[in-house]
Amino acid sequence: MMLIWQAHKARVRHIAFDPGGAELATTAGGSKFVSLWHAATGAPAGRLAGHTSYARAVAYSPDGRFVVSTQNEPAARVWDRATGTVAGVLSVDWGADSAAFRADSQGVAVVTRQGVGVWRCADFAGAHPALPPAARFATHRALQRVLYSPCGRYLIANSYHWLRLFDADGRDELGALDDPHGSAAATQLAFAPDGNTLAVVFGLRVHLFAVPDGAEKRVFRGHTNYIHALGFMPDGRALVSAGADGVVRVWDAATGTQTRSFDWGIGKVCAAAVSPDGTLCAAGSENGQVIVWDVD
Repeated sequence: MMLIWQAHKARVRHIAFDPGGAELATTAGGSKFVSLWHAATGAPAGRLAGHTSYARAVAYSPDGRFVVSTQNEPAARVWDRATGTVAGVLSVDWGADSAAFRADSQGVAVVTRQGVGVWRCADFAGAHPALPPAARFATHRALQRVLYSPCGRYLIANSYHWLRLFDADGRDELGALDDPHGSAAATQLAFAPDGNTLAVVFGLRVHLFAVPDGAEKRVFRGHTNYIHALGFMPDGRALVSAGADGVVRVWDAATGTQTRSFDWGIGKVCAAAVSPDGTLCAAGSENGQVIVWDVD
């Protein structure tokens, strides 16, 4: 299967699969909505409303109950997916560009000006009042991205040239990671399914690091323009990257060799995702198109 549709009039900012792989959520351009799509057909599946500025990041909770989205205002929102209603407003201190649920669906983390805020999903019972974080990872700097490991033990957060690994429960800092081959900023992050390997984009390179000791395992080279998306296949054996060169590349995680590449003619790829079962990939382009294809 290979399906392309014109989902938006502007660039796709973020794309995510639901836990079952049947639905996609996208944010794009200056839209205040989170758009939902049937992955098998490209047909609209609804919109999540509530933001007061354009939507940025979007993610599903692993149990499928909630969808979180940040916006270009100091408030993120969580929706009940079954009803489409706002289940919680998260009080953040700027227009955050990243949010991530814990693997056990018990909490969600959002980057802030001074670190990472964590909210309990058990507190999502309605839109008002805005909820302050139940806990914080105090980094004392504005952050770009946050990600929980699938095993639940770790949290990674970065701010360009600052990248730190934390204990997810104790919130202790476990170590720092830097570009091993230069001074490029970290721009994309992805954990392997077992949580023991972290992929980081530095410039046009993808590096794999052992977790938690931070030892470099290998490096992937091949992209000719900025890499905008990164993700592991569910079995951990392959890694997918996509970027402004318009090419989606599949890498052998054990050897660092490129095994496949796809250029669907949709221009610069701004976002990409792998379905949780590993059967589908999706990508969003600068011109608002979305493509879904069978991995095999």
